[in-house]
Amino acid sequence: MSQRALRAAVEVAEQAGLRIDRPLVLRDGSNLLVHLEPAPVVARVATITATVRAGDAWLAREVAVAGHLARLGAPVVPPSGVPAPGPHRHDGHTLTFWEYAEEVDAPLDARLAGRGLRECHEALADFDGDLPPMAMLREAEELVERVSLSTDDADMLRRTAAEVRRRIDALALPLQAVHGDAHLGNVINTARGPLWNDWEDTFLGPRAWDLGCLHASARAFGLDSVPVAAAQAGYGEAPAEEVLDVFVEARRFQGTVWTMVFALRHSEWRDRAAARLAWYRERQ
Repeated sequence: MSQRALRAAVEVAEQAGLRIDRPLVLRDGSNLLVHLEPAPVVARVATITATVRAGDAWLAREVAVAGHLARLGAPVVPPSGVPAPGPHRHDGHTLTFWEYAEEVDAPLDARLAGRGLRECHEALADFDGDLPPMAMLREAEELVERVSLSTDDADMLRRTAAEVRRRIDALALPLQAVHGDAHLGNVINTARGPLWNDWEDTFLGPRAWDLGCLHASARAFGLDSVPVAAAQAGYGEAPAEEVLDVFVEARRFQGTVWTMVFALRHSEWRDRAAARLAWYRERQ
């Protein structure tokens, strides 16, 4: 899949008139990211995510939201100017183009990253593009029916999803465009400061969803809590603890289901998927 995705990125870029001396793979995960050297352009080719999401509407939403933020000066990686960002389709793959943001070899300023997330939220308050409401929660609910699970585990996750949705609905929080996958791994540390990247999960939801993603990194998935706390301090006022807890649990559910998707294609994810399912079983 990765080799075909790489070839698609190069061929679409060359058809658009870009000269490419060396395509450099930056990341090969849910998508393949390729720096099309020497051009300051990165191709983002949908790979594993495309096995779950049909069409290219989600990529069009990503380009629209990131473009809106870039025009308002928010700290994001902008869509490419040349070639046009897309989405483009080629040889069974869908891809977009982005400006290359060079990472610096220095620790991320998590507090500044948190402030940047707040700036993005404020800039998105008037975004009027068409976004699906609570799409990441709905997608995870649908994926429970598509991944291979025992009857007991599937029922367990259905109950979890129903309870999370009930708690979120009860809060009746205002909705706006949000990142959808707002953990610090989606921040690129550049000479210009931290830039938020990877808006492909953007949807219409409460700002607390993104803060739940941030805190779930530590509370649910065991990463270092210090940068998370710094990011929250940079963002500013946190939601009430009972609100934040709801969105941490929503993220735990979504992350658990997506881990199972990755485990289908990457054996190194299987232990992680098993551990996350075991966490739920122990609490039944």
